[in-house]
Amino acid sequence: MRLKLNSNSLLLALEGGGTRSQAVLVDRDGRFLQSAVSGPVNTNFVRYDDARQAVLAAVQTVLQEAEAPGEAVGCFVSSLVGPRFGAETFGALCPRASYIYYHEMQVVFARAGLYWPHGVGLVAATGSTAWGVRRDDGREVLLGGWGALLGDQGSAYDIGQQGLRAAVLAYEDRSPAPTRLVEAVCDHFGLNRENLRSALIELTYQKPLSRAEIAGLAPVITRLAAQGDEMAGRIMAGAASDLANLAVSTARGLFSPSEAFDVVMAGGLVNAGNVILAPLRRCLHTAYPNSTFLLGVASPAESLARLALANLGEQAIE
Repeated sequence: MRLKLNSNSLLLALEGGGTRSQAVLVDRDGRFLQSAVSGPVNTNFVRYDDARQAVLAAVQTVLQEAEAPGEAVGCFVSSLVGPRFGAETFGALCPRASYIYYHEMQVVFARAGLYWPHGVGLVAATGSTAWGVRRDDGREVLLGGWGALLGDQGSAYDIGQQGLRAAVLAYEDRSPAPTRLVEAVCDHFGLNRENLRSALIELTYQKPLSRAEIAGLAPVITRLAAQGDEMAGRIMAGAASDLANLAVSTARGLFSPSEAFDVVMAGGLVNAGNVILAPLRRCLHTAYPNSTFLLGVASPAESLARLALANLGEQAIE
């Protein structure tokens, strides 16, 4: 069904995963009105009730800060990792809204301005996932996304976890390569080297460190690698190799080596720069020389809103 916003309707887009959720409000012409951020929603890692409260808070806040009545929301689009919330959750807030749901990987392409994708979307964030789709015949391939215990190779969480383990080895003079990871971990978490063993064990297991906090160490390791730290460089090279394997393996299920298609990477590791991006580009170009590598850097929630608007058609939302 093709839909179109009435002149007095607003579109509310809700996006979220394992780190946070975000709601944005736009008008029918795609003009940004307001945004609000709340807690994570991935029910593999947070309770369902906590996820529900997080999205309710995001929606309530965006409406309040925009000074917009919920009755003005004609279209409510969402893309959440895990749960699906609709009229049963937001009906009292947005009583006139129609609900449309998108897969998180569609938003990856939308973050690069691609609303009818033909290629591979690669998420390199707290976790790692790849989704491939052919626009001509609709075939799809989904790889990765198994979570921290079963997969997520090349993710920020994986990098952070490897960095912590490498720091422990270096602290005990067992590192296979020179590194400043001990000092970096101490600085990042506010620990003293003199009692690092007890402090890091307590922080890791008794606090405990969350997935997001472990993933938050990835930028530190990235900076060390860019500065020439050998052990950090090994970790980042391994992450780049894992992400390249994920993207190429996904493409292999859909495309021949000579075909042209897009590969879009989105997520926090885009900010790692050439430490990750250069080897990933090389690997993709070797396997698929006619592919185009793009970065999805636009806001996920705003990109979801623009994706929905791009798919809206002639039938008005009443």
